Amino acid sequence: MQDLQDQSGRSNRALILTVSFCFLLLLASALLVQRISNEADDADRWVVHTLEVKQSIARLLLAVSTAESGLRGYLITHTQSFADDCVAARDSVPGYLEKLGGLMTDNARQAQRIEDIKPLVAARIQVFNEALALAQRNSTEGVLQKMGGRGKQVMDDLRQRLDEVDQEESRLLEERRVRVSELRMQFVIAVAVMLSACGVMACIALFSVRRYLHALDQNRHRLAAYNTELEERVAERTAELAQASEVANRERRRAEALLTDVNHRVGNNLALVSSFLTMQQRTVKSAEAGRALGAARARVQAIASAHRKLRLGSDFATVKANEVLGAVLEDIAAGLPPGDLIKIIVQVAPLEIHARDAVSLGVLTSELVMNAVKHAFSVGDAGEVSVVFSNDGASAPFLEVTDDGRGWHESQTAETSHGLGSRIIDMVARQFGGQPQRSRRREDEHRPGTRIRIDLARLELMPQI
Repeated sequence: MQDLQDQSGRSNRALILTVSFCFLLLLASALLVQRISNEADDADRWVVHTLEVKQSIARLLLAVSTAESGLRGYLITHTQSFADDCVAARDSVPGYLEKLGGLMTDNARQAQRIEDIKPLVAARIQVFNEALALAQRNSTEGVLQKMGGRGKQVMDDLRQRLDEVDQEESRLLEERRVRVSELRMQFVIAVAVMLSACGVMACIALFSVRRYLHALDQNRHRLAAYNTELEERVAERTAELAQASEVANRERRRAEALLTDVNHRVGNNLALVSSFLTMQQRTVKSAEAGRALGAARARVQAIASAHRKLRLGSDFATVKANEVLGAVLEDIAAGLPPGDLIKIIVQVAPLEIHARDAVSLGVLTSELVMNAVKHAFSVGDAGEVSVVFSNDGASAPFLEVTDDGRGWHESQTAETSHGLGSRIIDMVARQFGGQPQRSRRREDEHRPGTRIRIDLARLELMPQI
């Protein structure tokens, strides 16, 4: 199984490395193509820029030539439209010159040439203005002198300077066109290299994928063999566990039956002892001895009832409190004289308690209820005794026995506190970490009743499953 995992890990790593390398190569190629494309775009923009400069030079020259032609036409024909064309062309010259200067900001040498041209353009415009003024005064000789002398010299100088600017732009245009061609060739080469590399990497990736799929197929077959072997082992182990579980269940049922039988036997034996005590009670002559034997018989009967109802849980260590206390209280109710008017009301929560505490809790409950039955009511009185065992959601439970009889008061303490029943109650209460707390049940002068509450802090409650 470890070999299968190692082989699968190697195949996965090889495929991941191949795909990663292909991705990096494609990324590098894309970045290279992007860079070349950006440079080509820049070169194209510079070519367009150079063409715009040459076009602006041509427009400037055309405007100057148009102004000069308009002036000559006006001198010859004295037609106002020629003068208007001259004025319009003259007025457009500064704008063309300003635009040309703005296009030259990237080239200091050319920008300086434009600065040198500006005085010539201004001088030529001045010549146009003076010639037009003379022409309007019909001074033809003065116009010819102005146009042929200083005007011709300015115009020739202006043309020469603009030709120098145009030749420089033509040279730059040629260089930039060559650069564009080089970049396009580089772009084509880069694309070709990228496509070739992609083809090679595609072949490598295809080979790696085929190896990966082949390894996956081998691993699948080997894994199927491992699964078959594992299923056989699981089936064998399951059969062994089922057999062991059956044996354990039989032993458990046997132990449970044995414990139940032991508890019943103990309960029956104690019931037999209770019967002997009853027979002995009937034969004694002394009333005091009879009462002592009756009390002993009741206590033995309470223990017997608790033992007969010890139905242990699945862990053989816990019992339901309501089953044990219910059995004890049923026996007490059944032992009351025929026609007795006292009722026993049971409110016992089905809490899980340890089996070792069940009998002690039954004895404590029996003593409290028997005391209430004996001492709370006069002969012939009707009443009720309520038994509550719960924890009200807390971690520690409590036992509370109340009656609606003539009530407990301080004068009874000396008479009853030294009795055997009271000593048993105090002893068992201390065993569970509590002590009896006696109080009136209600405010009634005739039958205030009695409430005895014992908090059982040491009585361990088992978790509910």
